Amino acid sequence: MTYEQALKYISSLESRGWKLGMERTAEFVNRLGLVPFLRGPERPKYIHIAGTNGKGSTTAYVQHAAHAAGLRTGAFFSPFVVDPRERVQFGLELIPKDEFARITTLIKATVDEMDTTEFGGVTEFELKTAIGFWYWQERQCELVSLEVGLGGRLDSTNVVDPACAIIVSIGMDHMHILGDTLELIAREKAGIIKPGRPLVLGETPPEARAAILEVARENNAEVWEFGHEIRLEGETLMTPAGSYGPVRPGLFGAKQPHNAALAIAALQLAGVPTAEELLHGISTAFAPGRFQTATVEGKTVVFDGAHNVDSALVLRQSLDQRFGDRKYALVTSMLRGHEAQPFYKSFLGPCTRAEVAPLDNPRARSTEEIAAEVAALGISATPHASLEQAMAAALDGPEDLVVVTGSFYLVGDAISRFVA
Repeated sequence: MTYEQALKYISSLESRGWKLGMERTAEFVNRLGLVPFLRGPERPKYIHIAGTNGKGSTTAYVQHAAHAAGLRTGAFFSPFVVDPRERVQFGLELIPKDEFARITTLIKATVDEMDTTEFGGVTEFELKTAIGFWYWQERQCELVSLEVGLGGRLDSTNVVDPACAIIVSIGMDHMHILGDTLELIAREKAGIIKPGRPLVLGETPPEARAAILEVARENNAEVWEFGHEIRLEGETLMTPAGSYGPVRPGLFGAKQPHNAALAIAALQLAGVPTAEELLHGISTAFAPGRFQTATVEGKTVVFDGAHNVDSALVLRQSLDQRFGDRKYALVTSMLRGHEAQPFYKSFLGPCTRAEVAPLDNPRARSTEEIAAEVAALGISATPHASLEQAMAAALDGPEDLVVVTGSFYLVGDAISRFVA
């Protein structure tokens, strides 16, 4: 099986739908012989990371810091932004195409077996997660920075016994799956908390915080919380393990010091000593589509995967922090399930116009619908037939700053076409 054939095979599993089923995932990894690597005494240190926003950048901080500290480090990102192989990494490198294809070929027989069982067919996400576990086991990883796909309690990644869990943030997103209140969403994400395993908790709304702390108490899990056990004063991080610095996040953004602090605290709780190498790793961390900047046709373009209200507010704060009162054009699109007007309202003032691009995704909202909702806020908005047309219109305007946002799918396409 070639890499291209492997991708085609994996995408064919999408027709089964995305189902939340831990029983099937548990049976699948058991049949693959992966259980000792996931929960056995010789397993790597898993740092399991959930959250509505910020979990990708936090995953990158853990990955880069552990790698800089000399550990054989694996990482799993969800979603990928530009390259499907971003999901599974060793060191700071994407899994090679030939390795991706080889492992997919090895696992396929078990996937086919599962079709005939009471548990049902393996999903695309379950297979990609299993490819990661298989690869990290072969590479004898000592630490894996493991990002949750969706939620936590029923996510395919939740088959590990972690050294530490992180819940970065809680906000209103994916309500059709996770619940329509902050408490319900928090309880789903708190499902990654394991008995006796420590938790690092980021800034969360009161009702979400209360739910998470209750789950932690039920599991006898030690909690280090940002603003309590974890504090940042300037570039100095203070935790029960001591004071460290300077903490200088490699990613730019209003919440990045917070996310970097959570990563360092989790590594401390996992028994990774804080050292200059670890702090250096934090300072060099990178993840595509997180306030990523590039120059395109002489103009500054920011690519950011913000796609819900909370992340839009953080992006607006980051833009103000970085660029002051500079005006900018948006290139944007959005999937169904996300509220357009509250999202775009965050950019009122400096945003002069929105160029709306189509998405090649079955959940994509129409460009006309998005443009109408943006225009209702008083922002000029134009639907386009292609991403190229939308970018061309944005780059042709008087603004010297363009912001691409609204969906990681859009941001990934834009980076691959205009940067990569």
